[in-house]
Amino acid sequence: MVILVVDEDPTLRAAIESALAGQFPDVAIRTAENGAAAWEIARSGAVDLLISGVMIAELGGLQLLRMVREDRRLADMYVMLMTGVASPEDLFAAMDEGADDCLLKPFRWNELIARVRAGLRRVEATRRHAARADELERLNDRHTEFLSMVSHEIRTPLSAILSAANVLMRYGSKRPDSVERFAKVIHQEGRRLTRLINNLLDLAKIEAGHVEWSFAPAAVDELVRDVQESFSALVGERNLRFEVEPWPEPVVVELDRDKITQVLVNLVSNSIKHSPDGAAVRLRYRPCGRGVRLEVEDEGAGIPAGREEQIFDRFEQLGVDDQRRGSGLGLTISRQIVEKHGGRIWAEPGRTHGALFVVELPGGSGGRGRDGSV
Repeated sequence: MVILVVDEDPTLRAAIESALAGQFPDVAIRTAENGAAAWEIARSGAVDLLISGVMIAELGGLQLLRMVREDRRLADMYVMLMTGVASPEDLFAAMDEGADDCLLKPFRWNELIARVRAGLRRVEATRRHAARADELERLNDRHTEFLSMVSHEIRTPLSAILSAANVLMRYGSKRPDSVERFAKVIHQEGRRLTRLINNLLDLAKIEAGHVEWSFAPAAVDELVRDVQESFSALVGERNLRFEVEPWPEPVVVELDRDKITQVLVNLVSNSIKHSPDGAAVRLRYRPCGRGVRLEVEDEGAGIPAGREEQIFDRFEQLGVDDQRRGSGLGLTISRQIVEKHGGRIWAEPGRTHGALFVVELPGGSGGRGRDGSV
């Protein structure tokens, strides 16, 4: 906080500066002897509370006040005028010009201190409210954008389902050879829609703090083995190699096993989607401090330079055909889960081939409170 004191009387300026410095040690006190000098300081936006005499040289106190109020950048500045004029009309005129407070000379020091303290409190409150308003506006924009994205993403599979169903209703009995093809479309898009809705619900629950977390020591090799087994059939269909590179010694970390399994499943699933037939997907881990570092690497086309962070945004997807298209929320949810553990997840930049995702978990209590909440 910065207070600017303006008055032609050097003795009064020094006395006010001394009184304020003694009461507000965390506030910077600046002084000016006339209106022009005060305006040069105030116009920079570095002043929070202005105390100015009305009868000052070069720029009068009222003119200085008008200039402050006309500058939108200075809208939060609290202005207190000091005057020896006892006429109520003159005081009202000063307030009408936009002064926040008026102080009659001569004044008592405890009155000055009390009014300055009230002014600083109001400045702080105004800024808190402004920051909250900005945050609410940002959240509203984000909410609107999110709803727009959700409606678009849901509309796509719904349109495909309805179109396929319409074809079956109109031509199914006449062209039985088309039944299987359009039934597959309905089944495929129905599963895609289900995944999208489930991911939306998961994300909403995590962000609202309604997810139950179960932290306990877990053997990482067992967790990785479960993930490997869950993809054994899929990699066989795609003629892929899913290679796990275990650590030679046991690695035990406190974490929510189901949630971290979900993260690894998301990462491995993405790697499989973007891998050409016959390629390898690798999952490895090693100790990292008290925690663990996990890596998922593939031999696909990789991530375009500069998009390593963008792909964690909602509904961001790299180009894949419709049959392998996901919900665009897997990486967003994965980041939320990892950050709730107090860890980090990122895509390694600067690679010329394939993608490498890294998860680092700190172990211990992570981001939990003492009661186990997150």
